[in-house]
Amino acid sequence: MMSPTPSRRDVLHLASGCLVAGIPASIVGQEIPGSCGLAIGTYGLQSLTLEEAIDLVAETGYDGIEITTFPGFTGDPEALDASRRRDLKQRLADQGLRLGALMADLHPSDDDARHAEQSEQLLRLIELAHDLADEPPLIQTVLGGKDWEKSKALFRDRLAGWLQICADQKGRLSIKPHRGHAMSKPEDAVWLFQQLGKPRRIRMVYDYSHYALREPALSIADTVATALPWTNYIAVKDAVEVEGKARFALAGEGKNWDHADIIRAFHEGGYRGDFCCEVSSQIWKGDPNYDAVAATKTCFENMAGAFERAGVERG
Repeated sequence: MMSPTPSRRDVLHLASGCLVAGIPASIVGQEIPGSCGLAIGTYGLQSLTLEEAIDLVAETGYDGIEITTFPGFTGDPEALDASRRRDLKQRLADQGLRLGALMADLHPSDDDARHAEQSEQLLRLIELAHDLADEPPLIQTVLGGKDWEKSKALFRDRLAGWLQICADQKGRLSIKPHRGHAMSKPEDAVWLFQQLGKPRRIRMVYDYSHYALREPALSIADTVATALPWTNYIAVKDAVEVEGKARFALAGEGKNWDHADIIRAFHEGGYRGDFCCEVSSQIWKGDPNYDAVAATKTCFENMAGAFERAGVERG
C-alpha cells in the first residue's frame, strides 16, 4: 500500500518502462534537469480581450498561459485572422509567456457528420497552435458522455481518427478525465491509450479536482501513480463540498489537499510541463461578484506558495 502522498521511490518505480511527459524511461529515476511552470488559462478571463489577458497573466508573474478556443470565446480560431495570430505570437514572446495548451471541447460523436465537423475543428486548432508558437502547444479536451462502458469503444474509435490527424499535422492531443463525464478516472484514459497502441501524440491531463471528494475515495497517491507515465499536462483547481455536492473553487482556496504534494510527486517522477490554473465556469459564470483580475492573482499567490512548499523551481 502506498502512502497518501507518493514518495520519490513510489512514483519512479511506477513510471519505470514508460514515458513520463516525453522523457525516456531510460533516464527516469535519475536527476532530470529542468523545471516546471505555473500557468493559467483564459477560460475565466472572457471579460478581457486576448491581448489584455496575456498582459494580465504576464504582469501577475505566471510562466505560461493556456488559451480557450471554444466557439465564440476570445481564442476561437474563426476570430483570429493571420495578422492577429502574428501579433499574438509576438505579444506572447514579448511578455515572456509560454503557450502551453489550447483548451478545446471535442466530444466524440457516433454521428458521422458531427465527427467530420469535429475532425475539421481539430485541424483548425492544430493550425492555430503552429501559428501562435514555434513550439506548438498541445490541445486539451474532455470527452463528454455519461457512461464509461457504453462510451469507451466509441471514444477509442474516434480518437484513432484524431490520432491520425495529429500525426499528419504534427499536433498533440491531451484528454482529461472529468468527474461528471464517461471518462472520469485516470485508468479510463490509460485503457484508451493501451487500445490505441500507446501513442505519444495523445496523452492525459491530470486534474485532481476531478478525483477529490468521491466515493470510493481516489487519493493523490493512487491517481498520480496511475497517471504519471501518461501525463503531459496538469490542470489545477480546488473542489469543495457544498450541500452534499462537489463544487469547484479557485486553486488553493478549498484547503482539502495541498497542491505541493502533487507538484512534488510529478516533478520527482520526471514531469517537466506546466501546472495550469483553471477557473471553473461554476465560478466565473455562477458568481455575480466574480473578478477576473482578482481570481488571476489569487490563483498565482496560492500556487506560487505550493511550488515553494514542494521545493520545485519554476521556469
